[in-house]
This record gives sequence, C-alpha cells and structure tokens, in this order.
Amino acid sequence: MKQFIFVAAAFGIIPLLNKTKIDLGVKLIITVLVISALNGLTPNIIFGNFLRIFKNDASVEVILIVAIVGIINAMMDKYGLLDKIVSDLSAIIKNTRALFIVMPALVGLLAIPGGAIMSAPFVMSLGEQAGMSKPRRAAVNLIFRHMSLFVMPYSSGNLIVQAFFPEISIYKFIGVNSIFIVAVCVSSYFLYLRDVPVEKVEKNTAPASREEVSAKVKSLAANFSPIYVSVVLNILLGLRFSVCMMASIAILYFLGPRKGYVGLLFKSFNISLVLSMVAVFFVQETILSLEELIGFFSAMFHSGAFSLFAIFFTAVFFGMVTGMTASPLGVVLPLIASLGLDNNAILPYEYFVYSASFFGYHFSPIHMCQILTNDYMGVTIGELWKEYRYLVLILIVFLGASFSVLRLIFGGAA
Repeated sequence: MKQFIFVAAAFGIIPLLNKTKIDLGVKLIITVLVISALNGLTPNIIFGNFLRIFKNDASVEVILIVAIVGIINAMMDKYGLLDKIVSDLSAIIKNTRALFIVMPALVGLLAIPGGAIMSAPFVMSLGEQAGMSKPRRAAVNLIFRHMSLFVMPYSSGNLIVQAFFPEISIYKFIGVNSIFIVAVCVSSYFLYLRDVPVEKVEKNTAPASREEVSAKVKSLAANFSPIYVSVVLNILLGLRFSVCMMASIAILYFLGPRKGYVGLLFKSFNISLVLSMVAVFFVQETILSLEELIGFFSAMFHSGAFSLFAIFFTAVFFGMVTGMTASPLGVVLPLIASLGLDNNAILPYEYFVYSASFFGYHFSPIHMCQILTNDYMGVTIGELWKEYRYLVLILIVFLGASFSVLRLIFGGAA
C-alpha cells in the first residue's frame, strides 16, 4: 500500500512540472527519480532499471523507430508531402467527417510505437480548415488512431491475450472487442465530428473524371509511400521495422529536392522525442521493479473483497503509470486466469480487462502517442483531458453494461 501511495504522489508532480519549460523527457526522469527516492531504491537499483532499457532489444527497437519516425515526419512536412496527401484524399473522399476518421485510422494500421504523430499533421491541417479547436483535433487523432489495437490479431495487446489464453480463439475475442470499438466510434462521432461541416460538390462543378481520380490515387500512393513501404518490407522480409524504415528515408530522396537532402536529414533528428521515449521506458522499468506494489494488487485480487472494481482499478492504474497496454495486461491476466473459469466464462473478463487497460494506457500522461500529438499540436494534457471528460463517462458506463450482458451470455461469475 505504501508504494502505491508513493507512486501516486510522485505522478502528482507532473501537473506542476507542466507549468515549466522543461522538456517532457526531463519531467519524466524527474518523476521517476522521485518515485525511486520515495520508495528507497538505491542508486545501484536505479541505475540497473535504467540499464535494462538498453539491454532489452524491444525497448531499443522502439526508441530507434520513434527517432526515425520523427525524421520522416519532419522531412515529409518540409517537402509538403503531408499537404499533398490531405489534398489527394480530400479529392477522393468528399466527406470531411470521414476524412477525420480515415486519416488516423489508416496510420493506426501501421504497428509503429508513437505512430499517432504520423497522422497528427493530417488531422491538424483538416481541423484548421474545419475550424476545429486544437484539443479536439488531438482527441480525434488519438481516438481513431488506436481503434486498430482491438481488431489486429498481431497488435501487442492481442498477442499478450493469446499468450495467456491460447485455447480461446483470438478471432472470437476480437469479435467481442468489436462491441467496444463501435461504442467508442459512435460516441466520438457525436461528441467531436457531428458539428463538422460536410463538404459538398457545388451544383455547377462537374464531378472528377476517372482519369483525374486515377491520377490522385497514384499521387497519394507515391506521397504516402514513406509511411507504408516499411510495413510492406517488414511483412515480406521479416526484418525489423527500424531496418525497413531506412527504405522510407531513401524514398524521401526521390520525392523532394535532392539538394540539401543530407543536411535536412540531420536537422530533422529530434533529440527531445528520443529522450521522451527513453524516459517512458525508465518509468516502466522502475514501476515494474516495485515488488510490494505488484504484491499489493495481487493480494487485492485474492482477498474476500475481490470485485469488478478491483479489476478495473488495477488495469487502469498500471496503464496510467506505465503508458502501455502490456503492463496492465501482464499483471491482471494471470490473476484472471486464477479464477478457475472455463473458456466461455473467462471471455467477458478478457474483454473487460483489455478495455480497462486501454482506458489506463490511452489516457496516461506518459502515453507516447499522446505526448507526441500534444507536442505537435501545442495542446496541454489538461486541455486534452477536458475534451475527453464526456467520452470517459460514456465509455465507463458502456463497459460495465456490456460486461454484464456478456457475462449473462457466456456465463461465469467472480
């Protein structure tokens, strides 16, 4: 209990640090040092937690990907490719509201950590044209970018679920998860997009010919290639994303002015992004090293006071303080497995834990996509959370109601 209080208190200093001009990465490092000090971690343990970031191939890969994504985005913006993509998509898709959904959802299909920064420029540009406030643009970008996490069989969250419950069909689980996606999309549409003007073709304007549409599609494919080519190479060759993204860097050489390419390449490197990503992993390693904190939540599950609230609170807490889905799923799913329910009865609990983990991860102040989107759009965490307030209430009520219905359908009780 003591470690839980200390961690919660340490994260309480983030709003105070947000009032300073200190880089986000430095703020997070200060926070993790406060967590370490309050919990009595020795310098050796603190240094060991930091070193584990670079001993873990997965962590290093994510840091490299974020660095490369930052370079690609900066160069695409400099070359005007982002504006061209928005223009081409707008010519093909006439409904502005649909564009707000398609842009981030399209990028969301790319399994790239911090990938919301890739769709942020598109949503920023569309939002400016539509007169949408910046906090709302950030919310729209983040919400629709993350819906793919629920339906992609190989998203990190679904892979973890498969690892704990291999006997349950992942496609059956995805089908159940789709219920939550519908609720998120419908709620978000009415909260954020319903008032957005829908562009209509003027009566005196002739519709685009087949040749014009074909030209726009080819232009879109070319200008979007730095984003999707790395995914294609990853699927075909099985190489790491960081390696495949070198092809994206090379493609940019042919899409923009070649003079000054190397200089722009180095100028586009954003050390702040890299530092923020390292700091996020530092927080995660520190939290997961607090054995008493992990034990506190384990005891909560196995006490007579076990309840649905305990599941939700635990999943949200670990999602919030680590900024990732893997941590809450890794902590809670083993405890769910200990309930001794059959495969059908455990499915509603999988759904509930996955959705609760999403709450914690998505709204976490150290969620990398949120950090990058807010930084790009000039939005504070407070402004974004204010934009989320009604959505959160709607989804919490829906999650509780849908879980109750699913438990009646599949059976089982905790």
